Amino acid sequence: MRERIENLNIGIIGPLDSCKKISEVIKKYFPKLTAKIYAVSKIEEAYLEIEKSQKECEGLVFTGVGVYSKVIEKVDPSVPYVYTPFLTSSIMKSLWELKEKFPYCKNISIDIVKKSEVKDILEELNLNDINVQAMDYNHLYTEQDYVDFHVTMHEKEEVSVSIIGLGWVYEEVKKKGYPAIRLYSTKSAIKSTINDLLYKIKEAEAKEATMVVQLLSVKNQENISQYKALEIRTLIESNLVGYLKEIQGSIFNLKSDQYIIFSTRGAIENTENLVKLKNTLDYLEKNNIKIFVGTGLGRTAYESEINARKALQIAAKEEKSCIFKVDGNKIEGPLLEEEELTYNLTMDNSEVEEMAELINLNPLYIRKINAIKEKYSKDTFTSEELAQYLNISIRSANRIIKKILDNNCGEVVGLESNNSLGRPKKIIKINFDKN
Repeated sequence: MRERIENLNIGIIGPLDSCKKISEVIKKYFPKLTAKIYAVSKIEEAYLEIEKSQKECEGLVFTGVGVYSKVIEKVDPSVPYVYTPFLTSSIMKSLWELKEKFPYCKNISIDIVKKSEVKDILEELNLNDINVQAMDYNHLYTEQDYVDFHVTMHEKEEVSVSIIGLGWVYEEVKKKGYPAIRLYSTKSAIKSTINDLLYKIKEAEAKEATMVVQLLSVKNQENISQYKALEIRTLIESNLVGYLKEIQGSIFNLKSDQYIIFSTRGAIENTENLVKLKNTLDYLEKNNIKIFVGTGLGRTAYESEINARKALQIAAKEEKSCIFKVDGNKIEGPLLEEEELTYNLTMDNSEVEEMAELINLNPLYIRKINAIKEKYSKDTFTSEELAQYLNISIRSANRIIKKILDNNCGEVVGLESNNSLGRPKKIIKINFDKN
């Protein structure tokens, strides 16, 4: 894997004072990195900086657990990220500053860190005469909650100095005229955090560079003339050119109705490239050419090809052109379709196989139905709904439902009227855990 420590942009998100402290450490100890600051006054606003920062940077540093938690609640950054923690050294540094600036202080309030940790450190420093009021970090608390905590402690005269880990909270408490000390991550903690981020960036690059195999199978190529087969082949290959160019992939014709593509994970999983492939399949289907795609990811080229064949086998059971992906034991598909599901090929494998054998049903359908139940938070279906979710005919759905009912893995819980002269539709509740 190529080294890419040089010319990396590292985004720092959080209160300005903490951002500057991290930026200074990066400049001093990681001179080949470029620190870019995305300052926010309140941690609740930090997620607003993600879209811009992840476009401009290869990795992100959040200035503490508070910023990190508030961001992750709202968005999932597309680049590697870390946050700087408040370690024992951070607390000790703040207590040392307390003794220097307020040598007679015997009562403090502190936030973010655990009271037990502070008490242990005070004991180690032979400062057992200092009383501590603490408010641990909880992602459900707002910054105003922390302000109220410190202010209340001062108003009740239960503390004389506050040690504060959140930038906005610190400024608000200071504005009200109460003595306060800022709790910062230490240089050593910041350096360790940056090293962790660099490792994550390398790991992400290695993952993106992993070889991926795609198998494309053209449906119903057996009983056509040689000329028609050549015409179809030319149309397929000409329409795949744009996609292959985007993924920088290599394509080989395995046989008349099957192709294999080699590319990298980063290129194959890129959303724009996936949309381009889907659009190509849709266009070819309008020309009466159905193509099933199996994408395989693995630690080696061989494993990727094995997984691609598993994905293709599943895709080929669908009614229309589609894309499925197998990564280890996880299967996803049909990709970019409303009925897309994610499920595990080996999840409770013995139980699924046992259930499949008991009711004479393909275990893949059991996994799909379980995934549908989880995704849509429902366990009742009509045959039409089940057919739509599984992308099969209503007749096939009725056969599956019959097997489920006959083996006590489901029950009729109601009827759905369609306001016509036809029969009401049975509503089936499915529960594979009954047996």
